[in-house]
Amino acid sequence: MFELIQPYLHDVLKDAQSGKLQLPDFQRGWVWEEDRIASLVASVVRRFPIGALLTLKTGGVVKFEPRVVEGVSRAWAEPEELLLDGQQRITSLFQALMRDEAVDTRTATNKKRQAFYYINIEQALIDPFPAEAVEIIDVSRTVRENIGRDVVLDLTTEEKEYAAMLFPVNRIFNHASWFNGWMKYWKNSDEKIELFQKFQEIVLFPIAKYTMPKIRLLGETSKEAVCLVFEKVNTGGKTLDAFELLTAMFAADGVVNLRTDWYGDHDQPGYENRLHEIDVLRSIERKDFLRAISLVNTYSRRHSAAAQGKIGKDLPAISCKYAALLDLRADVYSKWNDTVINGFRKAAKFLHGRGLFRHKDVPYPPQIIVLSALYALRGNKDFDAADTAKLEQWFWCGIFGELYGRAVDSRLANDIEDLSREITSGDSEIRTIRDAGFSESRLDTMRSRNSAAYKGVHVLLLKSGGRDFLTGEQIDIEDSIDIHHLFPQRWCKAAKIPRTRYNTVVNKTGISARTNKIIGSRAPSEYCNSLDRRTTDKGIPLDEILQSHKIDPVLLRADDFDAFYTARRTALLDMIEKAMGKQALRDGVGHAEDYDDDEIQEEDEEL
Repeated sequence: MFELIQPYLHDVLKDAQSGKLQLPDFQRGWVWEEDRIASLVASVVRRFPIGALLTLKTGGVVKFEPRVVEGVSRAWAEPEELLLDGQQRITSLFQALMRDEAVDTRTATNKKRQAFYYINIEQALIDPFPAEAVEIIDVSRTVRENIGRDVVLDLTTEEKEYAAMLFPVNRIFNHASWFNGWMKYWKNSDEKIELFQKFQEIVLFPIAKYTMPKIRLLGETSKEAVCLVFEKVNTGGKTLDAFELLTAMFAADGVVNLRTDWYGDHDQPGYENRLHEIDVLRSIERKDFLRAISLVNTYSRRHSAAAQGKIGKDLPAISCKYAALLDLRADVYSKWNDTVINGFRKAAKFLHGRGLFRHKDVPYPPQIIVLSALYALRGNKDFDAADTAKLEQWFWCGIFGELYGRAVDSRLANDIEDLSREITSGDSEIRTIRDAGFSESRLDTMRSRNSAAYKGVHVLLLKSGGRDFLTGEQIDIEDSIDIHHLFPQRWCKAAKIPRTRYNTVVNKTGISARTNKIIGSRAPSEYCNSLDRRTTDKGIPLDEILQSHKIDPVLLRADDFDAFYTARRTALLDMIEKAMGKQALRDGVGHAEDYDDDEIQEEDEEL
């Protein structure tokens, strides 16, 4: 499957120059800073290890579109190996050591810059070799001071390089003629010849003999193994995702440009833009798009195999796991891509119908993948009322059962199988509905607004007609929403109510930012009296507004935190049970202060 070799660095760089060693098209651009390149050159001089290379022999089962290493003008040989890991190091060394042109790099402040690299000959003889002996010179080959008025170093000719005792790094593998010029310039001085000979021994010869360990994956290596090995060996920390791999594989087939499909070009927006123009879909990423296609593809294959009489283990698995994504072919992708994109847009309409309009309010984005695949499988036709009701139950059960926190890919596959069968025949057990459970005491620990169940509560409150305390109007999706403590934090602290109790979802609701500023940190009885003058006295009963948030107005106005908390807790639980279509576990009043305080996420103090 692989072999370990240790080629000379010079041979690796020559292979990159000829094109025998190229990059797969999924590799990211070259981004190293100039100081890191100088440090890399210094490490090679000192014969420090700079990491192994990982390559893949071409001509095997995995075919990627190749591209030359940045800085190579053209390749005159077909690629024999693709560099999976080591791009940054090889590109940096190739540009610094092998090209006559300046190195395209960036400064420490991330500004683009072209520069040449030199080694200070006299400093290089210090033992050990100092990193500062590698000097970075601007593309002009000059160093200026006094706002650019005075040239303090000029390296624009070889003679000036000799005089400055600075050796150009890009002459390391071709230094004979430079040495001849050095001797001529210094008039064959024994001292200068000896100096350069020492420089050869300390710098040039070690680089010429420098070897790099290489792990070469053989041609029969599978796609999944390539990815796994890449992730284990990759020193750059970049996860190799399925999108990048498929981009390179589809390009090798010459059929599909996956990157253009997703990101678009100057003439046409891509799928990303088409999805993200709908706010509720802005969390959908390119991998989610591929997962939806994989679910549709594998479900279709399984359904077709079942129709042919296959059963049990002979049926293909429904999957959107990594291996399934890598098995997508270009023709399968082309069959489903537009349909799945439209499925996502139909899924957005479903979410809108559940009161979700903003991506940050979506409890579990993976549920959108399921919805898009379900719509795609039926040609994006709308569901009837009964099917929509079942989908809605599945949706809320997934949220309040908090079932998408782990083993997500398996959950999605189960959802597609169960929901498709239920919609088709009406006799399927939907495992997400079966597995979902909600405990009454969970409300006592629900504090973080990033929690899926926490988001679900507030979406349900708005969907059920939650109205703004000040205007009496249903809170609009365009409003700036604050999560307001009904018994404000400052009041609760003064009343010695534990933070673990007052900071739960039971004591919070969504109102407009403007209303929140008016309410401030006053006691409920005080701000209710103030709001009465703006609402009740003008014919819009504040008590009705409070009831739209499952609040008992009598208990709120009485500043009775414990009675209010118990009543609203029950009201929220009833609301959740109705959405889930099943009973919750009524396990009594919880003691929130007993839970791990690390779970607490304190909200901002009311103004």
